[in-house]
Amino acid sequence: MQNKEPSLRGNAVKRIVKEIQSGELAPNVALTEAQICEKFGLSRTPAREALIELVTNGIMIKIPRKGYCVREFTTKDKLDIYAVLAINDAFAAKLAMDHMTEEDYMKMNKLIDLMDISIKYKNYYDYNEQQSDFHQVYTDKCGNQFLIDKLLEIKESVPHYIYYSDSSDKVFDACKEANNEHIQIVKFFKAHDLEKLTDLLVNTHWIAKEKYIDMI
Repeated sequence: MQNKEPSLRGNAVKRIVKEIQSGELAPNVALTEAQICEKFGLSRTPAREALIELVTNGIMIKIPRKGYCVREFTTKDKLDIYAVLAINDAFAAKLAMDHMTEEDYMKMNKLIDLMDISIKYKNYYDYNEQQSDFHQVYTDKCGNQFLIDKLLEIKESVPHYIYYSDSSDKVFDACKEANNEHIQIVKFFKAHDLEKLTDLLVNTHWIAKEKYIDMI
C-alpha cells in the first residue's frame, strides 16, 4: 500500500502550482532556486526536487545559467492534452465499471458536495483538488497500473486547470457546469451505462465548451 502522506517535495510542488494557477508566477519570468526557496520558505532539497518534478512534467522549463521559468501553454497545447486525457479517462472508466462499489459512489458524491461549496466561495484551488480526487476514485479501480500512471502523467503535464479569466464568476460558471457533469458520471456508473458514460467523458466533460473558449 502506497504512503499517501504528502512529502516535503509534494507540498512544495502544490505551493508552486497554486501560485502558477493564481498568476503570481507568470510564464517566461526567470526564477532561481534561491528565489524559490526564499519565496516559499523552503530548504534547498525540497525546492530542487519540486523544480525537477515540475520540469519533468512540462510545467516549468530549466534555463541554463539563469534558473527556471513557468512554461507558457498555447490554447492548442491545452486542447490537445485534454483530448488525449478524455480518451484515456474514458478507458479507465470502462475498465473500472464492474469494480465500483457503493463506498466509491459515496466518495464521489461527497466530493461533488465539496466542489459545490468551493464553487459557492469561489475557491478555485480546492475545486481543482476535489475534481482531481473525484476522477481518481474510478481511475484507481481500473486495474491497469500503466494506465493509472499515464493518466497522472497527462494531468501533470499542464497546471491543474483548463480555464482562466479575470472574471471569477465566469470561471465558476464553467466549474458549476462541470460539476453537474460529475453528477451524471456517477449516475451512468451506477446504471452501468457505458455508452453514455463514454460519450460524456470523451465528447463533453473533458472538452472545452465553445462559450468558454476565450478562457483557455
